[in-house]
Order: sequence, then structure tokens, then C-alpha cells
Amino acid sequence: MRALGALTRTEATLYLRNPLSVFMALVLPSAILLLQGFVIPGTRVPMGGTDPVYAALRPIDLLVPLSIAVALSSVAVTNYPSAISGYRESGVLRRLGVTPVGAHRILFAQWIVSAVSLAVAVTVTVLLARIAFDSLMPDSLPLTVVVLIFGVGAMMAVGSLIAAVAGTAQNAYGIGFLVFMVCMFTAGLWTPGPLMPEGVRQVAGFTPLGAMTQALTAAWYGGSVTAAPFLVMLGWTVPCAAVAAKVFRWK
Repeated sequence: MRALGALTRTEATLYLRNPLSVFMALVLPSAILLLQGFVIPGTRVPMGGTDPVYAALRPIDLLVPLSIAVALSSVAVTNYPSAISGYRESGVLRRLGVTPVGAHRILFAQWIVSAVSLAVAVTVTVLLARIAFDSLMPDSLPLTVVVLIFGVGAMMAVGSLIAAVAGTAQNAYGIGFLVFMVCMFTAGLWTPGPLMPEGVRQVAGFTPLGAMTQALTAAWYGGSVTAAPFLVMLGWTVPCAAVAAKVFRWK
């Protein structure tokens, strides 16, 4: 445990010294929320319509779950894979593998740092939305947390697969950034989920971040979620994690 604690402190220090990692995980989600709220006209006007759940909501309200999705995607598919691939490229994983510490502990340390950074990003985003735009808090906090847990599992599994197959940190970041951009589309960065065309929304619901964002929005503002998004997220988590574990290279 002391070795894991020391590695985690080291990983946290290295993380805070990397401005790109800090920006992607902690600054970008809040920046998107503020830019959408203060720059784009109409984002703070109720949407109306016949749906009783969304009629009184504003577009900026829908961007709160989306900003959380941005933070998760940043942590899971850009920061985490590039860090692990960088350690493989520089020989850190190989050298740790022949010591009593073990190379696996650096993975645990990365997961801990990723979880903490995500928790900080979510907290900052929610508080900022509440203070700046008077956004609503979740209708069902337990259900919201469950959705987040499933979403974290799915996206970290995808990130683990990227880390397993990418040979260098540069390759991992390149692949991760492409995945990040696709995830931003399916999550609804350009058109929030309830405002998407029905066909696009259904296709997006079969992607891990699209399913999580749709479920998170439903839990946040409606207090209920169907089983479908959970099955989609689980359907991404299990095979991606299994393949990543099978093909992961320590050197």
C-alpha cells in the first residue's frame, strides 16, 4: 500500500505539471459551459415544446451533463492512454516490472489520479453551472451517480484499449483525440441530445458516451432512466476491457 501511495503522489504531481492534461480535464468542460452560456444567444431561454420534462429547461441546462461527459472523455481517452503509452515507450513499465513494486501498480495509480481529476472536474462544473446560470441539481442523485459509474467504466475501458494498442505516447494521444472528437459529437456538443434529430440521437445512443450523456440527462432532469443505456455502456465495457487485458504490452 505504501508503494501504491508513493506512486499515486508521484503521478498526481506529474499530472499537475502537465498543462495540457489539466486543461483537457479541468478547464475545458467549464470553458465550454461558460462560452455556451455567455456567448451563444438563446442558451438561457426555456426551450418550450410539449415534453413536460424538457419544456421548462434551457439549452444551457442540457450542457451541464454534456460538460461532465467532456471531462470524462478527456480523462479516459486522452490523458490516461497517453500517460501509460509514454511509460511503455520510455521503458518505465518494463523496469518497474522487475522490481517488487510491480508495473501493475502504476496502472492503479493512474486510475486513482484519473478518478480524482474527474471528481474535481464534475464538482467544479456543477457548482459553476449552479452559480453562473442557476442550473438545477439532479432530480435523482443516486441514479445520477450510478449512471456516472457505468459511464466511467465504459470510457476507461475504451481508454485502456487505446493504451494497450498504441505504441507511443504520441500515437496514443492522436488516437485518443480522434476518439474524443467522435465522442463529443455523439454526446451532443454541437446539438444536445434532446435537440438532436431522432435518427442521429438513436445512433448516438449506441456509443458509450452518447448513452451516458442521454442517461445522465434523463436522470438529472427526469429522475428516471431506462435499462437500454446501461446495457449499451456495459456492452462497451466488457469487450473493451477484455481485449485490452489480452493485448496489453508492458514493453
